[in-house]
Amino acid sequence: MGDKPKLRVIDHEIVRKKQRGYCDTLHHPDEKINQIKQVLEGQSDLSTLDLFAGRGNCSKIYTDYGFVQANEFKGKVFTELREQIREYPNIFINRTNSFLDFHKRIAEKQTFDVIDLDPYGFPNRFFPDVFLLIEKGFMFVTMPKPYVNILNGITKVHLTSYYGEQNPSMETIIERIALWGLCHWRKVELIDSLDLKSVWRFAFAVEKVKATEYTGVRNR
Repeated sequence: MGDKPKLRVIDHEIVRKKQRGYCDTLHHPDEKINQIKQVLEGQSDLSTLDLFAGRGNCSKIYTDYGFVQANEFKGKVFTELREQIREYPNIFINRTNSFLDFHKRIAEKQTFDVIDLDPYGFPNRFFPDVFLLIEKGFMFVTMPKPYVNILNGITKVHLTSYYGEQNPSMETIIERIALWGLCHWRKVELIDSLDLKSVWRFAFAVEKVKATEYTGVRNR
């Protein structure tokens, strides 16, 4: 019995190492690509912000629907990304910290039709303000399942501060993301979800709404 927590820690570290190495069995590029194709079918002339492009698996698919701004910060991964997208003129790459870059884009009043939010870890720090970057379109969000991670004290407080509990369910997470959208008067509706072992992959439709129309209250 006493060895089980230790073994779980070892297994967790093995998974983390594979994630850092962009192992396909943990990053699930095929499943994500199929979801993108399903959600964006028939769309064109879209602008996409891929905040954590990695090696560009999804960025290259987004070019089928328009122009892509792809962010990546890690030096080795960025070098591989640059090599991967050489034949894709619709992808513009930027080596930057997306946790800081998205605030800059908000200040410059940029907007996109599609936002892909797939950080290494929880994407919570982007909410609610990331909705200022989209007025009508789609948002793809990769969310690690809290209960398959080893929740230390910091992670527990982090999740509690965003979701009201240290081990939120998928339903709670979806409800909170939709609520964050309303912070900036965006109606957020889940249109697809994938269960990918240790993570969920959500696809949301996002649309800016008028506060008076949404609430049924007239300005005086």
